[in-house]
Amino acid sequence: MGQVEMTPGVGSASPFVGTFETGRHYRVHKSYVYAAPILAVLAVVGVTLLNGMQGWVDLVFAIRDGKLAVNVLFVVLGIVGGLVLLVAVCVGLYALAWRNMSYVFDEREFSFYSGIITKRRVHMPYARVQSINQRASIVQRVLGVCTVMIDSAGGSANKGVRVPYLQLETAERMRAELFMRKAAVAAGREGEIAFCGTLAGDACSPIASGGTAAVEQTSPTSVPQNALDATVGFAGDWRGAFGGAAAFGEEPVAYEHGLTNHELLLTTISHDKPIAVALVVLFTFVFTISLVVLVQDEVALWISMAAVPIIVIGTLVTWVIGLLSTLVSYGNFRVRRRGSRIEVERGLLTRVSSGIDVDRVQSIEIRQSFVRRLIGYCEISLGRVNAANEQNKGNNNSSVQAKGLVVHPFVKIDRVDEILAGIVPELADRPQRSECKPMAKPALRRALLRRCLWFNWALWITVAVGVTWAVVGYLVKTGGIQFAGAAEQAQYAHFMVGSLGLVVAACVLFTVVDAIDAVLWARHSGCVWNRRYLLVHNDGLSTTECVIPRQKIQSGNTRSNPFQRRLSLVTLQAVTAAGAGSTVVRLIDIPAEDGAAYLDWLG
Repeated sequence: MGQVEMTPGVGSASPFVGTFETGRHYRVHKSYVYAAPILAVLAVVGVTLLNGMQGWVDLVFAIRDGKLAVNVLFVVLGIVGGLVLLVAVCVGLYALAWRNMSYVFDEREFSFYSGIITKRRVHMPYARVQSINQRASIVQRVLGVCTVMIDSAGGSANKGVRVPYLQLETAERMRAELFMRKAAVAAGREGEIAFCGTLAGDACSPIASGGTAAVEQTSPTSVPQNALDATVGFAGDWRGAFGGAAAFGEEPVAYEHGLTNHELLLTTISHDKPIAVALVVLFTFVFTISLVVLVQDEVALWISMAAVPIIVIGTLVTWVIGLLSTLVSYGNFRVRRRGSRIEVERGLLTRVSSGIDVDRVQSIEIRQSFVRRLIGYCEISLGRVNAANEQNKGNNNSSVQAKGLVVHPFVKIDRVDEILAGIVPELADRPQRSECKPMAKPALRRALLRRCLWFNWALWITVAVGVTWAVVGYLVKTGGIQFAGAAEQAQYAHFMVGSLGLVVAACVLFTVVDAIDAVLWARHSGCVWNRRYLLVHNDGLSTTECVIPRQKIQSGNTRSNPFQRRLSLVTLQAVTAAGAGSTVVRLIDIPAEDGAAYLDWLG
């Protein structure tokens, strides 16, 4: 262990000991200089090749057929030289960016500096730090580095800090340092932080978020295991080329949970995304081929028959790819309750580590997709404030994740209380779904009108197609559109009638599904509140149950349109700070007296 140096004027008995010197500029890892630009060049080359695929194919055929004479050696040297020059330019730019990129721990705030021409400084007071998350791509895991995302607690206007290419050891030290300095600021002792100077590869004593040495990590619960956990055990522990040794211990784990083989398999099979993408591909193919068949052309019929196996194989391949993506995403899934923090780690290749302080939990959300409702399973997530990173506003990682922090992707509905008791025992006295007040009687009629008529996009598309074909038919009848002969006109008429029938059939199918969804919603939805929590349950083919602590409701209101007022109905709304902006939880068409009681409860 390196020699310990204390900051002037600070006694060795200080409870707040850090490993980053106050006011000193630290740089990210040097792998940023070569790894990031190479990845950027590969992405540019890949996009260029894909976008110009037809041109490249035509060029190859032109060379093969002798229409274009080229010197192969000259072309190869030109391509290699161009790539080398592009990589060199990118490496130079990234090197300049690296020299101008640093982060600083000041007494009361963390600052990140970047920019070559336009200089940028993002700072975050320690008091506003909400969570420190890590994300490592496949390449970053090989290098032993990661990107650290520091989320703030600034509500709808919060800004996050994104620090790229930190060694895993440094990232862990940074997380401990930020929580320690936050605790010091909260105690009014930010000027009493002792500095533990270390040499490369050395480590100080463990630092807990409260500023004191942590005890050895233990877990009082048995953690479920699956086959992937054993497969990726080495990969999960391996810290890459520059990862370094584990920096610090942590607070003891009070609760930890993973996924069993059964849960991981069913999570993958029943996940919304693979099913939705596969169904969209299938529907698009079937609809397109059906229109081709209606043309009544011999070549078109042959193409449509040949496309049938392509449709089946394409749908299956799309679904399998989606399954593998989900499997990789949730591989080695772990959720922990450590002190006052909830931590989630997941990812077989790209590793994501997210966390949140329990005081920052905005809501608990229990979701059931249609498939999961049929088999009695659900997904549990925590609504949280998400930061919009100043350095990467347009990046998908900065956008709000609609599902929040998923703490269990697939669990039996009757085990929800058990899981939540381990993760957030503070919410044990929340109301239950069985206590919900029923919807008003007119809610069913209004739901059917709303979903099957006013907001039925399939119906309005059918109306638009019908009107279009009617206008075209009128033009044909009046001579505005003329055909070469009677056969062509008959073929057109067959296509028009057949395509309209196809659209009407699709409309009827979607309308029936919407009607079933509306009936389930009206019969089983509801809301209830007790002294501390509001529960809103929206039912249907898929369900969402949201539990919101009363103190997390930024604003609550009821609203009604003229039709609702005539029936003494209102729409309940609760606004939380979850997401990058805010999240509105609502329940339509509750009785007006329940709405008034809700406002009294908020007051």
